[in-house]
Amino acid sequence: MITHLKIKDFALFESLELSLSDGLTVFTGESGAGKSLIFDALASLFGGRCSTANIRQGKEKYSLQAVLSLTGQNLTKDYLMEQGFRYTGDEIVITKELMKDGKARVKIGESLASTTHLRELGKTMAEIHSQNEQLFLLEKSNQLEFLDRYGNLESLKFKFKSALQQYRHWKQKLNDFEETRRTMLKRKEILEYEIEEIESISPKEGEDESLSSEESLLANGEKLAENYRLVLDELVEKENSILKVFPTLIHAIQKVSILIPEKKEMLEEWEEVYDRLKSLKSVIREEEEELFFSPERLDMVQSRLQDIKKLKKKYNVSLTEINLLLEEKKAELERWNEQAGDEDFLKIKKDQCLTEMKELGFQLSKLRRNVISQFEEDVQKEMADLGLEGGKLQVVLRWEENPEGEVEEGSKSYFLSDSGLDQIEFYFSANPGEKPRPLRKVASGGELSRVMLALRSVLGKQAPSPQMLVLDEVDTGLGGEAAEAMATKLKKLARNSQILLITHTQQVAASGHHQIKIEKRQEGGRTVSNASLLDFEERKRELARMIGGKQVTSAVLKAATDLLMKKAG
Repeated sequence: MITHLKIKDFALFESLELSLSDGLTVFTGESGAGKSLIFDALASLFGGRCSTANIRQGKEKYSLQAVLSLTGQNLTKDYLMEQGFRYTGDEIVITKELMKDGKARVKIGESLASTTHLRELGKTMAEIHSQNEQLFLLEKSNQLEFLDRYGNLESLKFKFKSALQQYRHWKQKLNDFEETRRTMLKRKEILEYEIEEIESISPKEGEDESLSSEESLLANGEKLAENYRLVLDELVEKENSILKVFPTLIHAIQKVSILIPEKKEMLEEWEEVYDRLKSLKSVIREEEEELFFSPERLDMVQSRLQDIKKLKKKYNVSLTEINLLLEEKKAELERWNEQAGDEDFLKIKKDQCLTEMKELGFQLSKLRRNVISQFEEDVQKEMADLGLEGGKLQVVLRWEENPEGEVEEGSKSYFLSDSGLDQIEFYFSANPGEKPRPLRKVASGGELSRVMLALRSVLGKQAPSPQMLVLDEVDTGLGGEAAEAMATKLKKLARNSQILLITHTQQVAASGHHQIKIEKRQEGGRTVSNASLLDFEERKRELARMIGGKQVTSAVLKAATDLLMKKAG
């Protein structure tokens, strides 16, 4: 409920602050005083239409603020928590400003929000039925909600919604798979080609380095052979080769060392050189013997190196990493092959959910049609009590054809919503003999409010009233017994709700737990509206005005007092 309301620079209201309570609060005053403007402000504050025409002349913006009590409002608290809006205790402040350029600034608590947030928040706790804003009854989803609550079908509807969500889940999975499969087939072709390419070469770790060495040897084999032969000739092959002459040299050094003992170390050095040369000769001879030169082998080595080089360049990896890459590609290919087997599973799950969903949808639609007749009859009785004698509410259910609909019946496919197959429309006629037409097109604000009250009365405990109802002239045209019936219904509904009501009917006004008078006056050449909460004496005078007009006689005042005392009792 709203505990405090601030309105600033909104049409005729320059500055207004109201403290509001639970129960039935009636707003009274002469026509044109600005009563409906307060309700327009409330509608705007709960996400309704914004109009810069409502900005007071000469001002840059209008601002609206309400303090909301969250006591017992678990649905509202859940919404605030889901959206991340913080509140303190059991209260939260909502604010809306509309600038001349049409831009709105909205806050829920201390956080910036959108008009959509306000609208969704309002739906969790309030129904606003003003002559300019119909935020509840005209929404088809809410019309269907009335019917389902009347028929106690919410549990079945919840089961259907769950089945529909499961069906759409598996359908999306299958659609994703189809899309993935197209990608998969292309990817598989690429993987298979790349795996074959790498495996056809099958490079070994370090092979590129060994092949490069071999290539170098093969490319220079002839020159190497010439030089090896030259070295061997000089060492051993020639007549005066080094190793043939070296023993004579060592023998001479031996003689020197005998004559000069200090030269013995020099002899050892020469002997070491001789041994080293013999060792080098063996190495050179072995390398010469192992030296292999083949143009065919060189071509093969160079071709192999070129293949390896292309692989490394294409995949931008080293030879060590190429084999790791090969294993990764094989693993990926295996995953794609395994995933291909999921299609049958997905189809089975989708078909199972479709069967369950269709059965629940048909059952839900059948039960709705079974209760329509009694529902219409009960609502019509309540409307008669509210001054709509001869008025009629007709419920029209239909299935919407859609070529892409999930449910097939006969040769046609039908659209599904979270509520089932049925699309609903309330049709209404206010007078006997008139053909019912869509409620949203033909009902006035007062008629809509009375239809809503009739629906609320029919539902009773099955659909408890929201925490707040805002009703604009719901009693228009009522008098006598009809006005009494209206007052009784409103007071009954107000036991569990905060009801804010504009009325011109004294019986309804007297039934209110609280009464606020709206009046306008001239200030500085401008028209200004104001609102004040009336005490008992002020209420008597206001009721007397409503009964007798501006000429309040003692008899009229007594009648007003008696009416107020009667309703208070």
